[in-house]
Amino acid sequence: MDERRHDNQPVLYWDADCAFCRRWVERWQAASGQAVIYRPLQAAPPEIKAAAGGEPFQRIVMSCPDGSLITGAEAALAALAAGQPGSRLLLRAYRTLPLFRPMTEAAYHWVARHRNWCAGLTNLFWGRGTLVTTYRISGSFFPRLIGLIYIFAFLSLWSQIDGLAGSRGILPVEAHLTAVKESFTTDGRPWTAWWAVPSLLWYGSSDLMLRVWLAAGTAASVALVLGLLPALSALAAWILYLSFVSAVPVFLDFQWDALLLEAGLLVVFYVPWALRAPCGASAPPRIARLLVWWLLFRLMFESGVVKLYGFDATGRNAWLEGTALNYHYFTQPIPVWTSWWFAQLPDGFHMLSLTMVFAIELFGPFLIIGPRRLRMTAFWAFSSLMVLIMASGHYGFFNLLTLALCVSLVDDACWPSWLRRHLAERTTAASEWPARLRAKVLPWFALLMVVLTTLQLLLVLRVVHPTTVAPLLGVFAPLRSANSYGLFSVMTTERPEITIEASEDGRTWQPYRFRYQMTVDNANLPFLLPHMPRLDWQMWFAALEYRSSGQPPGWILPLLGRLQDQSGPVLGLLNADGYPDLSPSFFRLRLDLLTFVPDKIHAATGRVWQATPLPGYTVEGNLQR
Repeated sequence: MDERRHDNQPVLYWDADCAFCRRWVERWQAASGQAVIYRPLQAAPPEIKAAAGGEPFQRIVMSCPDGSLITGAEAALAALAAGQPGSRLLLRAYRTLPLFRPMTEAAYHWVARHRNWCAGLTNLFWGRGTLVTTYRISGSFFPRLIGLIYIFAFLSLWSQIDGLAGSRGILPVEAHLTAVKESFTTDGRPWTAWWAVPSLLWYGSSDLMLRVWLAAGTAASVALVLGLLPALSALAAWILYLSFVSAVPVFLDFQWDALLLEAGLLVVFYVPWALRAPCGASAPPRIARLLVWWLLFRLMFESGVVKLYGFDATGRNAWLEGTALNYHYFTQPIPVWTSWWFAQLPDGFHMLSLTMVFAIELFGPFLIIGPRRLRMTAFWAFSSLMVLIMASGHYGFFNLLTLALCVSLVDDACWPSWLRRHLAERTTAASEWPARLRAKVLPWFALLMVVLTTLQLLLVLRVVHPTTVAPLLGVFAPLRSANSYGLFSVMTTERPEITIEASEDGRTWQPYRFRYQMTVDNANLPFLLPHMPRLDWQMWFAALEYRSSGQPPGWILPLLGRLQDQSGPVLGLLNADGYPDLSPSFFRLRLDLLTFVPDKIHAATGRVWQATPLPGYTVEGNLQR
């Protein structure tokens, strides 16, 4: 028996004449390394051939170091367990669970009897290679893409922060933090204000400090893109972005802000804990990669599920009716110039598009954990959907962020060969103790994230009641990094638009023009990717609220006050010539319903919009100085 063993290693004997077996043994051999010796059954001793069922061989055989022989499914699981710690659970289940053993053996023997058919399935789902996939290239690109999106987010906010939350902004952040602190002080729990609003802005929220924090966030994001102190840079960018999302909730409470925070937190454990991470130098930890895939799964799957429950106040669900995309292109918050053209496509195209959206969002996520070709099918499906959304509307950096998550699905074999060769020799000099620390912390972090996000998923599926999980979710909710998702759960079928008008005498009225507001005389619908004009987005939500409740949201009154004071930062959020040259004492809100003009009118006039006034919603008021 000595010839079958070397240094107490088990020896796996397999049928070398079987092309199907050869491909999978190559995969097992790459995974197990030196832990298992692989030899062909054709050259095996007689007792090994007998255990394999004689020629033609019926099963693989493993000769264990103690001289015992195991065959079939147990031998396969033992070979996998030697190189893949996760497979040890399967081997333990085989040896301890009464039903698992016969089920596994039955599956093994079915495959053994249908090897040609299974070889075809292998070609279909895995392609030419079945070796264990590696993720060095996407492991470098993904965090850098997240860093790039952080840059977009910080710079976009920087251009607006004075008007949104500065000292002369609509909702000054200093006043908000003071109110939060006073509220918790009244309750006798002043220290909890810091957890309720986890923000560095507690240490300074003047106009200058707002810019300092944004500059620091931008610098951390640039460092992440360059691979400098990647883990520390990712953590700093996450903390700084969380600081603004927490302290400026009205204007930074969108799902893509939450998505960026969750993805950004995962990047802290995805990147090497080293001084520098050259591109392509190392693969991310498997657990960290799976957490990113889990985030992408939930984002897409929950976006599909919420559409199934998307009934409006009248009990109508345009998604299930098949008419949602007949309205989407003109009711979305900020259409672009292509939106009108998409809206002109026939109803059959809209129905086909809607069907594809449901297929991609409800079934595509389950392909993520499949073999390479299924996983790449999910990649192309998700990516195509995001590109089409970007081509037909404006959602800031959301689609780019989703595309970055999709990049994590691409293993090294799918990248061009020249890129693989270029990055092949790069390595990361990781510090030993940070690497050990990450290895110890990551499993506990992953467990917490999986528990919190699974509860969020169960809420979306309506399996659990919110009150049941609120105590646990509420503890971590201020971090905004374990979220549920689902854009456009209810498709609006009309587009109300608020127009703010001012007057000095209450008789002659002049309108304010927001930079990206949809109006009858506005035929310029530019692409503004990746900028996120937050006031314009909130005006879209404000119009929906005004239409449904008869009352505009509470932040509208502070906006009117700043317009009356002619606040430079707030006026800077409008068109350069979008506000009247007067000192207004009177304001009124006018609500119109906007739709795209028909093709003939568009061809004759170049107009995009037509409006129907809603006089019952027009209100006037005098703001006292």
